[in-house]
Amino acid sequence: MHIIKNKYEKETIIFVKNIEAKAYEQIKTLINFEAYTNSKIRIMPDAHAGKGCTIGTTMTISNKVTPNLVGVDIGCGVLSIKLKNKNINFEKLDQTIRAKVPSGFSIHKEIYNNFDLSNLKCKDYVDLSRAQYSIGSLGGGNHFIEVGKT
Repeated sequence: MHIIKNKYEKETIIFVKNIEAKAYEQIKTLINFEAYTNSKIRIMPDAHAGKGCTIGTTMTISNKVTPNLVGVDIGCGVLSIKLKNKNINFEKLDQTIRAKVPSGFSIHKEIYNNFDLSNLKCKDYVDLSRAQYSIGSLGGGNHFIEVGKT
């Protein structure tokens, strides 16, 4: 992990020791945009150069958005949930996740959740059959599920 400052003296934390040069240059460009002077920017450990923005970028945004940044990986996000049950068998949970949640290019063999996709505005551009079987899957690349103890 290391910290870099932008020209406004705001800190950005990069949660990886070694980062490729192109990704680092993208980060430096992003953190110096005037629109993001008040943003809290954190770069996740899976960081690598993307199309216009480093993959693994997380940031707070108040009243300005750069469409190119949103469009790079619009469905990607981070969700943190505090679980009530503190007595979790992590090995069993890991096995269950791996068995029940398709990842990479894999999808469910049966429909996981029967959503009506016919009203989607993008329906003419999406394989609705594949989309239906993809609901509840993880995807690939830098997508992951992590469960930890605090």
